Amino acid sequence: TEEEYKDFYRKVFMDFNEPLFHIHLNVDFPFNLKGILYFPKLNHELQSIEGQIKLFNNQVFIADNIKEVIPEYLMLLKGVIDCPDLPLNVSRSFLQNDGYVTKVSNHITKKVADKLNSLYKTEKETYEKYWDDINPFVKYGCLRDDKFYDRVKDILLFKDIDGAYKTLKDFTDADVKEVYYVTDKDAQ
Repeated sequence: TEEEYKDFYRKVFMDFNEPLFHIHLNVDFPFNLKGILYFPKLNHELQSIEGQIKLFNNQVFIADNIKEVIPEYLMLLKGVIDCPDLPLNVSRSFLQNDGYVTKVSNHITKKVADKLNSLYKTEKETYEKYWDDINPFVKYGCLRDDKFYDRVKDILLFKDIDGAYKTLKDFTDADVKEVYYVTDKDAQ
């Protein structure tokens, strides 16, 4: 249940703020992978935004934040991943050269993009409400990974001068010839 997901989050990460939402990973083919990734709410002031993704092999803890398995831009997330097909003694050189690890990483990225797309399509108001918290992660992911960008480019949001969220397509469909970027609305 939704409450069980939140309880699990609080127990594992000792974070008593509620996560915004989560993604449940469950794959049997072509590799075995189970896990939950949480999008934490970011209190922008004086808070480290480094996430924590714990990697397990058959419920045996391997390590936190292994960059070869979890793409760098997803490190803002918190989560637990159990991957029985990974070796227990994980070395950096092994992981960098392993095609299996690349497949796992690509699958996780795809699942995150799919979740964001489905949230935008089915619960647009909720997605807009979360946007201020998730946009650093999404925009950073777009800069770091072309495949991720291709999957989420249509759901990137920008605020117009009135504070309403719009996609780039909304601006171009409105037949707007010029769009100005404002960093400080009042001053400019």
